[in-house]
Amino acid sequence: MKNDIQIVFVDIDWTLLNHHYKPGRYDQKSIRKLAKIQKKGIKVFICTARPYHSVEQIKFLDYFTPDGEIYANGGLIIINNEIIYKSVMKPEDFKTLCDIVDKYKTNMEGIRTYDAFLVNNNMEDVKELFKTYPEAIPPVITDNKDDVLGCSLFAYKDLDKQIKKELPKGISYFRYHDYGVDISPVPHIKGNAIKIVLEKLNISKDHAMAIGDDEGDISMFENVKYGVAMGNAKDIVKESALIVTKDIDHHGVYHILKKLI
Repeated sequence: MKNDIQIVFVDIDWTLLNHHYKPGRYDQKSIRKLAKIQKKGIKVFICTARPYHSVEQIKFLDYFTPDGEIYANGGLIIINNEIIYKSVMKPEDFKTLCDIVDKYKTNMEGIRTYDAFLVNNNMEDVKELFKTYPEAIPPVITDNKDDVLGCSLFAYKDLDKQIKKELPKGISYFRYHDYGVDISPVPHIKGNAIKIVLEKLNISKDHAMAIGDDEGDISMFENVKYGVAMGNAKDIVKESALIVTKDIDHHGVYHILKKLI
């Protein structure tokens, strides 16, 4: 297997960022190995469910400079600081979502290219979610004029049935937390973003590797030859991967890179 890999796509949370520690701690050994393979000419892309501003807040880019970035499960793709793809919500669909939020007296975060904002001052459910994700709560902006890539709805799961009935046609609704729902103009899928990147760089999937731990990473494996599940991954993820490496506590990314590259 050695020496035919030209590009590596790697998740962040539970793959390079270890939440066993408070606060979360990066697997520096694996990050150094990623930097080392870059010097061999192998491209490294981060591929995360987090939007850009979230990755900025957790300071990942202070530790590592990737060749490209895939954010929001594929909703935004950046290569060499140039945006090559972003999925933008229709303004009328965003307005409908704001009306739904007002109706159910909850709140919503609008995700823009590089930052985010809240649509009102109802903070109860917002604070519940940010207990899990200890990042800065974004400001309230009621007259946004910029592109919205997607939204994070702050609402408890007992509202799912009612809200789904009122969503604009074609809007994707994915609950990731008791108080959090990802809402996007189309389903954001990491694998689709990988296809875009490989085509842009003229790299065959036979020369591509992807490393992850969660169900959202399975689509990455479907679009590369070398799909690698972390040892701490869910069973369904391991079953979908070509290879299972060690867990994050034992530097799984480092070990698979050492073995294959």
